Amino acid sequence: MLTISPCAAGHTRDVSERERSENVAGPSAARIAHALLVVLGLVALAASWHAASNYISSITSVQSLELELTDVRRTDDGSARLILDFKLHNRSPLPIRLNSYFFNVFLDDERIGGSNSAFLGNDPNVDQALYSRASTIDQTLAPHGQMDVSFPLFIYDLDRVMAARAQASTPPRWTVEAGIRLVHPFGRDERLVRLQADLEE
Repeated sequence: MLTISPCAAGHTRDVSERERSENVAGPSAARIAHALLVVLGLVALAASWHAASNYISSITSVQSLELELTDVRRTDDGSARLILDFKLHNRSPLPIRLNSYFFNVFLDDERIGGSNSAFLGNDPNVDQALYSRASTIDQTLAPHGQMDVSFPLFIYDLDRVMAARAQASTPPRWTVEAGIRLVHPFGRDERLVRLQADLEE
């Protein structure tokens, strides 16, 4: 006759209940870990998309910067200097930080001077630091905004250039090729953007 002691039956029941609870807890922990991994992956994907979107927006905003040459005139004091007036247009919905700029100016496709050679002026009444200040913008151009910039430029042998131009039968055409140093809306590094503008009188 086979006899089962109560102690053995109780022990078997305890073991099976423990195994059952471990089996239930195991899949539950795995599901939680899997859910956490999915959430972390989605967060990383969203952060990457946000960074990429910001970069694309920055590139677009910089490409939306436009240069307009509004006026070229000689100074009233009779010196060999021209005043060049510009407008900078921000056609994008983002602000752009503008640091400084430089340019070359052409009259009917002939280079007659540039901001980098402005120090060649020999007028003792002109402060040479004027040119450094004129080429420094250090302002933020608002979204869809515009900014007026003026530069006094010394032109070597300006009298001869203007006298030769006065004999031409066609209106003068001024061209400015500029390099503008700026900072992306979502960046810190300075970038050089080259623009061109024409003015026909």
